[in-house]
Amino acid sequence: MKILRYAVYSAGALALLLVAAIVAVLVIVDGNFVKSRLEREMKAEHNRVLRIEGEPRLTLFPVASLAIGRSSLTEPGSDRMFVALESAEVAVRVMPLLSGELAVETFRVAGLRANLVRAKDGRMNFDDLLKRGERPKAEAPAGRAEVPRLRIAGLGIERAALNYRDEASGREVNVADLNLKTGRIEADAPSEISVSARVTGRKPELDVALEGKGAARIDLAKQVFAVSGLSLQAKGRVDRDTLAASLSAPEVSVTPEKASGSAVSATLQLKGPQRNVEARLKIAAVEGTASALSVPGLALDVTAAAGGDALKAQLSTPLKANLAAQTWEAPKIAASVTLTSPSIPQKTLALTIAGSLRADLDKPSLAAELATRLDESTIQAKLGASRFAPLVATFEVSIDRLNADRYLPQRKEAKSDERIDLSGLKGITAKGRLQAGSLVVKRVKLENVRAEVKLADGKLEVDPHSASLYGGTLAGSLSADANGNRFALKETGKNVQIGALLRDAAQKDVLEGRGNVTLDLTAAGASVPALKRSLAGKARVEMAEGAVKGVNLAEAYRDVRSALRAGSVQKADMSKKTDFSEASASFAIKQGVARNDDLTAKSPFIRLGGAGDIDIGASTINYLAKASLVATSKGQGGQDLSRLANVTVPVKLTGPLEKPNVEVDYGALAAAAGIGAVQEKIGGTIKEKIGERLKGLFGR
Repeated sequence: MKILRYAVYSAGALALLLVAAIVAVLVIVDGNFVKSRLEREMKAEHNRVLRIEGEPRLTLFPVASLAIGRSSLTEPGSDRMFVALESAEVAVRVMPLLSGELAVETFRVAGLRANLVRAKDGRMNFDDLLKRGERPKAEAPAGRAEVPRLRIAGLGIERAALNYRDEASGREVNVADLNLKTGRIEADAPSEISVSARVTGRKPELDVALEGKGAARIDLAKQVFAVSGLSLQAKGRVDRDTLAASLSAPEVSVTPEKASGSAVSATLQLKGPQRNVEARLKIAAVEGTASALSVPGLALDVTAAAGGDALKAQLSTPLKANLAAQTWEAPKIAASVTLTSPSIPQKTLALTIAGSLRADLDKPSLAAELATRLDESTIQAKLGASRFAPLVATFEVSIDRLNADRYLPQRKEAKSDERIDLSGLKGITAKGRLQAGSLVVKRVKLENVRAEVKLADGKLEVDPHSASLYGGTLAGSLSADANGNRFALKETGKNVQIGALLRDAAQKDVLEGRGNVTLDLTAAGASVPALKRSLAGKARVEMAEGAVKGVNLAEAYRDVRSALRAGSVQKADMSKKTDFSEASASFAIKQGVARNDDLTAKSPFIRLGGAGDIDIGASTINYLAKASLVATSKGQGGQDLSRLANVTVPVKLTGPLEKPNVEVDYGALAAAAGIGAVQEKIGGTIKEKIGERLKGLFGR
């Protein structure tokens, strides 16, 4: 009995010692200590000012709880408010934690206000808080980690306000009067949930009221998910259009043994002077189990109209899911899109899609195979992703033929200050292959197109790429870098029909013949004018056995006597041409100005040289060409040209690049033709008319 008595005494002493220790801890770790420690660390570690009014209430056992009154936290190195609240209280039972259960007794927040800002460089105003205490991630143990059991007496958030601002785009979203209330959340019973808020914003202008209610039961450990009587509504305004949206889920239950319920439906209506949109989504009742969940059919129907454009889209597919493995599959996708728009030359775009998709959210990964029909084009695509945020993707796209000009918006006159925004390239990593049997872009026709595409760190590279181009070949690389809005182009065209290319690309019918073209160009700037002014690099053109159309220089030289005497010269006649055996020119480009010093063109009776500048940024030209007759009576001009042998005629081109001023110094021609001194009447009218033939070359 003594032993029993001693044991009782010992147990009592230990209990008293434990109580004394707990009391001592509660006395030592008081609210003011926690308050001062948090305020000091926030200032020292993050250069933020934390203010907590009054003394926080702190307990450690049997319930660990913290209750604070009016508090605020500034942004780093500033007095601007980052987050503030009127009061908050959190309480968790300690003993259940020892058995792997999280039992939350209290979670209440009132008057929360948070200002989230995304800076122009992409950083968020809370990034410094996330970096604190970072450590290398340990390798995940084999198998899936055990999910702790969760029990919450209830959640309460009152009068919360969340404000988001993107300084780069000017977009703002403000959530005001956010209220969230739940009943007891336990694995064995559904919990009533109600939520309401008002959302306003800029770009686009928003003013929408949100309201939702229903009951939900979630047990991650047992793979149980169920909702009943769930309804969500949104009503308000988007820009000048009225918005009405709803979601209804009367009954959905998913367990390891069975999945059942009723259909889920959602609607969206957006009507007003800017647009009219109607969308309906219906998800058939779920079947199967949590490990083999299936939805016999998902159907989405969308009709929209805005600014003269009309869209009709339909999507249908069954769905299969494994909630335990977090895999989702759409084995048979069928979709169609019809777009009618006055802004595209084709006016109507018709697209049909068939394929499949599989996503594994645990890895994560995504794989899709799609067969698409776009009017007369057939497109096969394989898409993949090994990460979603930020996106890391792969692709392979094969097109039999595509005329992109049918779908590109009709060209509008660009504003002089219109910016080029490449920010969409940032945050995405992608790699893939593109091929097309026939491709038309901006009237240029390419065949057998092959391209390797890479996108990483904001830089897009199409390198290498190749194609057949007007009887010749094209190969090279191009890149666009969002870090500084930089562009680079390297192209080599061999044995290309230059005339046919110019007719399609520039709509100018001035040349015949084949040739080689090499380009090595760079540019940087936030607008098209800035890009033109920064253009740098080099270019070269070489042609053989060709012709300049619109003028027969042999006839022009031969007829100079009659032209000067009669006072009339015929305009450019595109049925006539001047043959040449070879021609070449190279350009050194710096700050948007292309300098040429080696223009050379040869024909049986004429030699052409020249030098000057083409200001691409200002779209002007200042160029002096010199044409000389060969000392021979053979060729296009016959013996009539022998008297003009070795005579050089300067031709000066100045002014706007699209329609330059052409000045011909015909004095040497007049003297060699035997006319003698130029008469006074020739000085005006005849001088202008002699240039008409050359002007015609540039005006077409």
